[in-house]
Amino acid sequence: MNKYSVVFMPDLQTIEAVKQMKLLLADKIGWFNSKNSLAHFTIFEFFEDDLQEDKFCAQLDRIASEIKSFNMQCDAFDWFNNGAFYIKPNEVSATKMTELMKQVLKESTQIKKTITNTNPHLSISRRLSPEKLEITKQLFTKINLEFAVTNLTLRKFDENLKQFTVYKEFPLLGKPKEIQGSLF
Repeated sequence: MNKYSVVFMPDLQTIEAVKQMKLLLADKIGWFNSKNSLAHFTIFEFFEDDLQEDKFCAQLDRIASEIKSFNMQCDAFDWFNNGAFYIKPNEVSATKMTELMKQVLKESTQIKKTITNTNPHLSISRRLSPEKLEITKQLFTKINLEFAVTNLTLRKFDENLKQFTVYKEFPLLGKPKEIQGSLF
């Protein structure tokens, strides 16, 4: 049984910018959860065996093909009570991505999800102590990232690395939705 994660990822330039923020934070507070994770917006996670891979990949490919690539703007930092510190999309971008996350969740009917998310955020760190969270808030105060999202990404958990790695990408093509059945 493999563990998978379905996400939207920013462009390479934004992934690198977030990676540099994580390295700066690590210099200040040491190791933290999410330190080595590439920037992403989690939609859902699931477990499945290899035999089902063609089936769920075909469904994810179809879903992605019917979504048009879109632009995001992230202009603030925020945090959750559980110690997660993240980059927050502006209201317009958050609304757009939330709609798309809900669409992916609704249309991925053949996949039994273990974790779902419709609150778009790019995590910098997770599970920080209150002291480390305070240092993080002081370190990061201003942000303005603009990027295009062009793929729905499937990540697979690597047991050796103990983290998800990019496994497959499904391009966002903006094709008309398939209509089930026949008109005749």
